[in-house]
Amino acid sequence: MANQGNQMTCPFCLASTVHASHRRGVLERGPLTWIGLLPFRCGQCQGRFYRLAPRDPRRRHGHRDSDSPVDRPRPPRWETHMRAAVSLVSAGHAGEVLEGTAENTSLEGARVRLPVALPQGSQVSVSLEGGPARAGSILWVQPHGESESLHGINFRVPMERGASHPRPLSRLRLRRWLRRGVVTLIGLGVMALAAYGLVSIIDALRAYDPWAKFYEPKDTERERFELQRRDEEMKRSRRP
Repeated sequence: MANQGNQMTCPFCLASTVHASHRRGVLERGPLTWIGLLPFRCGQCQGRFYRLAPRDPRRRHGHRDSDSPVDRPRPPRWETHMRAAVSLVSAGHAGEVLEGTAENTSLEGARVRLPVALPQGSQVSVSLEGGPARAGSILWVQPHGESESLHGINFRVPMERGASHPRPLSRLRLRRWLRRGVVTLIGLGVMALAAYGLVSIIDALRAYDPWAKFYEPKDTERERFELQRRDEEMKRSRRP
């Protein structure tokens, strides 16, 4: 997959640092994968785009998400711009701290931009916005610009959902839940309006038509129409 990605160029910045991107949703994991249209991401500008890749390993029959780290289902991520302090805990580098920026964060890891490239597989300790340090490891490294590198860091122990988090991350989580609540309310409102409209249409179609040749069952409206017709006939018969 890496070799296939290196043969591509980004359509936005024309960089060659292209790698496979996580597939999102049923559409990308279903029909788009079947026809060979798969997502990729540029390591230079972080642009995401699609390319026809009929020989991509993600299209193999029986290919599972656990086969490739890039294709595993990702936990929810939040776009951030938090200060991150990364400490190397590998042998011979203990105590060395690098200041960088966490561009996105999840409960299981973060994407951190650092001024130097750390070796893939290094054991690190990450602190976000001065919060508690969390042990993790570097899964991947990609160049970013001329003097910086992006690092995908996986936490050894995922952050607990109910635990305290740095204030920016807590605000993002609250905003995300509020957005979900608003979308849910809008969806319920649309469903209620659709149900009301459907019931109205059904009632309109079932309205009594007195001039129809056949109608069943005999309801109150029909009885009222029959009584009115009888009254009119009786009035006509009484006229001289």
